[in-house]
Amino acid sequence: MTSNTNKTHPMVLVAATVLTVFSVLGSAVVTSLTPARHDLAQMPLTDPNAASVISNTLNSQGSTTIACTECGTIISINEIDDNTNDVSNAERKLLSTTYIIKVKMRNGSLQTVTQYNTPRHAVGDAVRLQSGRLVNA
Repeated sequence: MTSNTNKTHPMVLVAATVLTVFSVLGSAVVTSLTPARHDLAQMPLTDPNAASVISNTLNSQGSTTIACTECGTIISINEIDDNTNDVSNAERKLLSTTYIIKVKMRNGSLQTVTQYNTPRHAVGDAVRLQSGRLVNA
């Protein structure tokens, strides 16, 4: 007596299970039961203060460069050498060099900053004018 039972191959069972799981997950994403991406713009706001927190975060990350009234771009750096004859060349360079830095502000105005030490910035750098000094924007 031989048993004539048909068994399903294990790989067919695995493939059917995987297909079922992906179909269920795909249907959940399509019907918005599961968010497709974790994005602030797509997630519902449940906290009443969340809108202001998100707005402040976005402003601190990139929007301040657009609305910054103290920001600009360096358009020129001129070195003015004061000739002092009673000191050596190295001391003259340290004591008598003045840098005139011109910055075109975002509002279109032109600002001039005078520095007595070597500038940390170069022409084309985005900077912010803070108390008469240049800082990174």
